[in-house]
Amino acid sequence: MSSPDHHSSRYHITTKPAPAPFDYPITFRKDEMDDYVKYGHQGLPNGRYGGDPHWTPQIITQTWYQAETGKIPISGAGYGGGFSEAGFDAIWLDMSEIVRPTRDGIHGREYISTTVDLGPRPLRLHFSQDGELIDIPPHMLTLPVPVIFDTIPLDIPGRAIHLARAMAAHQLGNLAMLRFADLDDDLLPYLDGVVPLLDTEDQFYWSLIHHSSLVALAAPNQERALEFYRHARQALPDATLIVRLPLNPASKAAVDALVREGCPIVHLVADEMAHELDGERFLTDAIRDIHDHLVAESLRDQISIIVSGGIANAEHMPKSIICGADAVAIDFVILMALGCGLWADVRHGCKVEAGEFDAEWGAQRLVNIISAWRDQLLEAMGAMGIREVRRMRGELGRAMFYKEEELRFRQLFSRPDDLEVPVLPALEANAGEIEGDLRWTTQLLLATAEQARTGKPPVSGMEYRHGRSNGGFDRMRFRFELEQDMKHFAWDDNAEQEVDLSLVLNHRKDGRPELELPQPWYGGGMSFGSVSVNTMLARVQAAKEFHSFISTGEGGYPPDLIPFAEHLITQVATGLFGVREETLQRAPIIEFKYAQGAKPGLGGHLLGSKSTEAVAKMRQAVRGFSLFSPFPFHSVYSVEDHKKHVDWVKTVNPRALVSVKVSTPTDVDMVAVGSYYAGANILHIDGSYGGTGAAPEIAKKNIALPIEYAISRVHHFLINEGIRDEIVIMASGGVRSAFDIAKAIALGADGVVVGTADLVAIGCVRLGCCEKDKGCPFGITTTDPEMSKLVDPVASTERVKNMYRSWRFQLANIVKVLGLKSIRELRGRTDLLVYLDKEGDTVTTEVNHG
Repeated sequence: MSSPDHHSSRYHITTKPAPAPFDYPITFRKDEMDDYVKYGHQGLPNGRYGGDPHWTPQIITQTWYQAETGKIPISGAGYGGGFSEAGFDAIWLDMSEIVRPTRDGIHGREYISTTVDLGPRPLRLHFSQDGELIDIPPHMLTLPVPVIFDTIPLDIPGRAIHLARAMAAHQLGNLAMLRFADLDDDLLPYLDGVVPLLDTEDQFYWSLIHHSSLVALAAPNQERALEFYRHARQALPDATLIVRLPLNPASKAAVDALVREGCPIVHLVADEMAHELDGERFLTDAIRDIHDHLVAESLRDQISIIVSGGIANAEHMPKSIICGADAVAIDFVILMALGCGLWADVRHGCKVEAGEFDAEWGAQRLVNIISAWRDQLLEAMGAMGIREVRRMRGELGRAMFYKEEELRFRQLFSRPDDLEVPVLPALEANAGEIEGDLRWTTQLLLATAEQARTGKPPVSGMEYRHGRSNGGFDRMRFRFELEQDMKHFAWDDNAEQEVDLSLVLNHRKDGRPELELPQPWYGGGMSFGSVSVNTMLARVQAAKEFHSFISTGEGGYPPDLIPFAEHLITQVATGLFGVREETLQRAPIIEFKYAQGAKPGLGGHLLGSKSTEAVAKMRQAVRGFSLFSPFPFHSVYSVEDHKKHVDWVKTVNPRALVSVKVSTPTDVDMVAVGSYYAGANILHIDGSYGGTGAAPEIAKKNIALPIEYAISRVHHFLINEGIRDEIVIMASGGVRSAFDIAKAIALGADGVVVGTADLVAIGCVRLGCCEKDKGCPFGITTTDPEMSKLVDPVASTERVKNMYRSWRFQLANIVKVLGLKSIRELRGRTDLLVYLDKEGDTVTTEVNHG
């Protein structure tokens, strides 16, 4: 295997297909078009639950896919898993947007580096009077990717497992850690990537050790670590030493002692679930504590920290680094990449665990997985506006933590003393739905389809109000929902005549039209290419019936839609696909899409298989080539630049309202203020769990805030700024029902933007294959002319209209039952909501009683 130039400015990993030459040890439950188990889908066949809550079917099958192809997991629809769980899933990465400089390094526009340095950094430099450097620079090891191959947790026979790791590390320019007993002369061609792991002093003197520039020392505790390190420093003066310790409550003191002793690198090992050994903290919490201590003691730059144990998926790498690590090491991932199923191997033995595989094939699988992980790290860095992964270390302000967000969020709600509040059961390990997912459950899909048929609230007994993600909207109830049997709710047929549901979309008094919606929602952007023209026609015809709008999305303005111009929002996205002066001039609302919740900070994706001749012509692109919108607008790096954009379209179309669609970074409140001062009429905030035609799983699951947290933050900040009533806030990213609409408004939105629900009304069942070839098998997300015919625009229009009728009827009843006369009176009334407890939730706070 040839070795690339690891020090070039354009580090590149050569991937090759490496299919498994044997059957994987378990067949997980997947739909026909799936490459891996999707989040929130049931992963095990025959209705079985169980397995490992950390090493899930999603992670195992995604790892197989990445190791086999070298590609990153990308799918359509939105994230369908739990709202937030423990551990790594309790962290969302930040993203940059409008009000601070952002960078696009993903697609080669700028230098972006995943390189990390291991070893001490000089705190200062000393020069002679002649300007010569006096100091001897410390020896630092540079790795092109912040992930190394750790020792194998299981005893695998044969040499293939060790050769595969060494060969892959050699090709990547990275490291593979091997125990002393696993070293042999067959590793000599790849020795630059091998780190011997020693556990006794007598191992210092074997010849292979003296050829190693990097040596690791395994120690069970601080006392042994210091003793072992002192002996090794004398016996191996030319080697850079790593001290390997268990991660436990004593680790902080041990690392402090080692850094003062001069140790350059420490490797802290958690258990296989990423928890401390002999402790209760999760890996990220323990590392944060150690990192903060070293910073406080002015010692942090004198030592590098590698962490391992429970590092299972690509997002665990940036999350560990942002909490204070320099790099991560993988162990069980190696076995998964080679085709094992971990806990699923109990019934069906894994051939790799028997040592039965070719080392070169194994090395390619490991190269593929590291390439896919690096690409996902680049996606996260690009979204965050960070050009060097070194700068990510310890940047806690560029992440959002469930515990902190949840504590703030809970303060919004009252806890009635006279009402027994139910407790949501904890999600089972690997919980999922056979059809749909945890956010769009089987019952919610069926209940929405029932409303699309009848135009009325369901009578089937199916749950139509929420999913079971155990967070956000799914954890909130209006008081009357807890007091009454909602399956037999007494609907008031006169509520729509007695309640005002209208929403005015312009509060600025700027001479532009005060467009009024009869109900507080309109349709979000779905571009030509991501969905078919027939799907777009069904949505816009329903919008016309309800005197509302849908957005074109970023794929241009198909001629079939021109007769409905007064009901179309023209979207101007970062790729400027299909943006023309005439489409801007005919639009009642022009929407700038700075970001999308399902892929914040990444721009749009349209894979080449869906870029047909008609789609490519509309986008002024080349047929069959994948299209990626940049991030951000390369003409916008400040609020002033943002204002120039708004002024531009206001000049082109003097009668249009301007909407600004943004995602939900940690400073979403400042984004809102910036958009107000730029002159926007509407601020459209799109949360991280919304739908998409195609997005990397790492983006859908791990970047930006869920919409529920963002709405209230923006609402209260704008109130404090004295400008809340001058701008309309529309929320999206997980709005599925009339009850979600009411909850979003009670949190502080003026209205909502819906998308996936329209598709569910037409026939979507959340297969998550929107991005593939001809799109979904129902013709909804296809660009194929023949498959598009599966969506009858007339029948589909009626289904969307029926769902809207049901929603409007339910929403009027909700408002009336709450004792209000207008939907506007519901805005910000979190006191009318009850927040449910959840089994196993460790976040507690004092709540207001009322």
